[in-house]
Amino acid sequence: MTNNRRICVLFVWRFMALVGLSLVSLISVQADELNKAEKIFQTNCAACHMGGLPEAPKIEALKIYPPERIIKALESGSMSTAGMALSRAEKHAVAQFLTGKTVEESNNTATTYTCKSTGINLPKTMSQLAWNGWGGKTGNTRYQDNDSGLTPDNVADLKLKWAFAFPEATRVRAQPIISQDMVYVGSQAGIIYALNAETGCVQWEYVAVTEVRGALFLQQDTLLFGDLEGNAYALDAQSGELKWRTKVHPNPLAVITGSVIADEKKVYVPVSSLEIIPAARADYECCSFRGAVVAIDIQSGKKVWSTFTTDVPKPTYKTSAGTQQHGPSGAPVWSGPTLDIKRNLLYATTGQNYSTPATGTSDAVLALNLDSGEIEWITQVTKGDAWNGACSRNTPNCPKEDGPDYDIGASAMLSSPVKGKELLIIGQKSGMVYALDPDAKGKVVWKQRVGSGGTMGGVHWGMSTDNQNVYVGVSDLPTNNPYNVGAPHPGLHSLDLQTGEFRWRTTLPNVCPKDIKFLCFPGISAAVSSSADLVYAGSLDGMFRIFSASKGEILWEYDTKQTVTTINGVKGFGGSIESDGPVIANGKIYLSSGYDKWGEIPGNLLMVFSVDGK
Repeated sequence: MTNNRRICVLFVWRFMALVGLSLVSLISVQADELNKAEKIFQTNCAACHMGGLPEAPKIEALKIYPPERIIKALESGSMSTAGMALSRAEKHAVAQFLTGKTVEESNNTATTYTCKSTGINLPKTMSQLAWNGWGGKTGNTRYQDNDSGLTPDNVADLKLKWAFAFPEATRVRAQPIISQDMVYVGSQAGIIYALNAETGCVQWEYVAVTEVRGALFLQQDTLLFGDLEGNAYALDAQSGELKWRTKVHPNPLAVITGSVIADEKKVYVPVSSLEIIPAARADYECCSFRGAVVAIDIQSGKKVWSTFTTDVPKPTYKTSAGTQQHGPSGAPVWSGPTLDIKRNLLYATTGQNYSTPATGTSDAVLALNLDSGEIEWITQVTKGDAWNGACSRNTPNCPKEDGPDYDIGASAMLSSPVKGKELLIIGQKSGMVYALDPDAKGKVVWKQRVGSGGTMGGVHWGMSTDNQNVYVGVSDLPTNNPYNVGAPHPGLHSLDLQTGEFRWRTTLPNVCPKDIKFLCFPGISAAVSSSADLVYAGSLDGMFRIFSASKGEILWEYDTKQTVTTINGVKGFGGSIESDGPVIANGKIYLSSGYDKWGEIPGNLLMVFSVDGK
C-alpha cells in the first residue's frame, strides 16, 4: 500500500469516527435539551395548560400544534412574556417536547385543491352580497332575509356537500363571507383563502402576518380584515394582492379578534388585547392596554380617527408582591362594531377593565360618531367590573374589584323598524339580554335574564333577530364564577323583540362521550343565525342543530366532532363549535368546527351543507 493510499484510508477512518462521535454527541445534546425543555414547561407553563388558567389550550391540544406556532407564541404571541427569559434554542426545544417534531420535520405544506381560475364575479352592489361581514349585513342581525333555499320541510335532507380542512389548524375562528360564487375566509395560520362556493377549490391565497379571527368584509372590490398582531389589511378581492397594511394600535399586546365593518369610505376596526394572560404573573405590571375602535381610509390605509375606551393608564398602587399597577386599562372591543348609517353612528360593545379603577366605559355600549369617532352616548350594563387572569389563579395582580368578568362579547344588533321603532339588542356574559332605544341615547327599553351567566357566558358571541323574535344562544358553562345567578340554561331561547318576553326555551341535553379528553358541554357559546322559520346553532360539544323558529323544536342535527374526508386532501377533524356562527347563503350552510382554547375540542374544518348534498 502506498503512503498516499495509507493516508487516504486513515483519513476516512478518522472521519467516520468523528462523524460517529458527533452523532452520539448530537443525540445526547438533543436528549439533554428535551429534558431541559420539559422542566421549563413544568416550571413556566404547566400550571396554566393543566387547568390553572381555563383559557389556555390543554396539553392534548398542544400536541397537535405545529412547532412553529408554539415558537411564535413564545416569541411574539400570547406567551411572549414567558418566552422573554428563554433562548431561541430553548423555545425550539419546548416546541419539540410538546409536539414531538422539530421545525424541520413539520410539514407546513399540504395538498391544495386548486381550480382553473375563470375570474371572480364581484357583486355590482353591496345588496347583492349573499352574506357579508360578521352579521350578514351592517345591522349585524345574523338573519338571512334573502331566499335561503331552506325550509322546515327540507332540512331533514341536508347532507355534507364538501369540507375544507385548514392545514395544521386546531381551531377555526374565522367566519366565512359569501359573495355570489366565492367564499372568502381567514385561518389560524393567517392564510386568507378565496374558495369556489360550489366546489371548495382554491382560487387564490394570501398569507397575513399571523392568525386571522372573525369575518372579512367586502367593500366593492376590496377585502378588509384584521389579524392577531393588530394589523388591518386591504386586499384586491379578484387577485388577493395586498393593497395596504396598517398597524392600528401602539400597544404591543393589541389584537384584532372582532370582525371589521365598513361604509363606502372607511373601515372600522375593533381592538382588543391578550394582556389579561401575562397579568396572571405576580411580577407583571398590569396593565397598559386600553380598548379602541380605529377608522381607516379604505383607499389609502391611513388612520382617520382612533377612539380609546379609557384614559391613558397611570401608576396607581403596588400589590402585595411589590408590583406596580397601572389604570384605568382594558375595556377591550372583542367583537365587530355595528353600523347605523341613518344616525351616523357606530355601536361598539366593550369588555371589563383589566385593572383598578373600573370605569364607566367597561361592559358597555359606546355610540361613536362616524365622522369624528367622538363618543355620543354610553350605556353601561354592569358597573365596577375589573378582572384579569390573576383572578383565576388567586395571585396578587387581581384587581381590587375582582370581577365579575361580564364582558359584552357579542356585537350589538340593530333591528329593522317594527311598528315604526328600531331597537339595539345587546347580549352579555352575565346571562342578560337588553333592548336599547337608539333614539334616546341608549335608554334601556327592556331586559331579560336568559342564563345564569359566567366567565364563559351567558351570552358569549352573538344572537340573531328576524325582527319579530330575538334568538339567544346561552353557554352557561360552569366556571365557578361567584357572581352567577340562578340555575344554568345551556341551549337556545327565543324572546319577543318588542317586549323581551320568552316565546320558548330549549335546553340542550348532554350527549358528550364519557371518555372524551377535552371539555365537552351542550352550551351554545358561538353566535347563532336565522332565516325564515329556522334558527341555526352549534354548541361546545360539536353538535350543530337547526331549530323551528316558532316552537324551538330540533328539526335536524349533525355531530361535527368526527374525521371527515376533505376536498383539499388534508386530514379533517371537527370539534367544538365556538365563537363564529353558521352562515346561510344560496341554499347552503357554511359551518366552522374546532376550537382549542378553554380545554375545548380541537378541529380544523369548514363544512358546507346543502339539501341532498347538491
